Amino acid sequence: MADTWIQGSFAFVCSNAEMALIEEGFQAAADLMDDCEQPDPTPEFLAIFPPTDPAHCWSGFRAIFSDPNFPSFGVDFEGRNSLEAPDDCTICFFSDTDFQPDPLAQLIYRCCRETLTKAPIGFEWAVSCSRPRVGEFGGGWCAILADRIEIESTGEALSRALEGGII
Repeated sequence: MADTWIQGSFAFVCSNAEMALIEEGFQAAADLMDDCEQPDPTPEFLAIFPPTDPAHCWSGFRAIFSDPNFPSFGVDFEGRNSLEAPDDCTICFFSDTDFQPDPLAQLIYRCCRETLTKAPIGFEWAVSCSRPRVGEFGGGWCAILADRIEIESTGEALSRALEGGII
């Protein structure tokens, strides 16, 4: 038996309004995971996560997860303002065990539209294992741009390179 970890840590600056949307997403994910009764999403949140099922107001949000019944970002986060820039918030995401790049990228892409018009946001992650098993190590990268998300694992890049696709 072996343990596998997906680890990552990154930070970026966004507006306070964008931070509020991210906080709402994290609270919703926690409530949905715990099967708690949660309030309806705010109108701002519904605008960026419209329901995919009209009978369930959180269905659009759940759709960003590979398993909608297990809505986890796999990270902790901290956000704070500074005295120098009180209208901006620095957010740091971090995880040692279960970093989930896909839903996290979707959350940032949808919540941080204004910030993404100014500059892209990127991050990397690492996959490691407690035993030296073939295929259990790697990682990846994600670039979140104003008009798209580009995400790739090191395994995908390696395959392309071995096929002559990366020079």
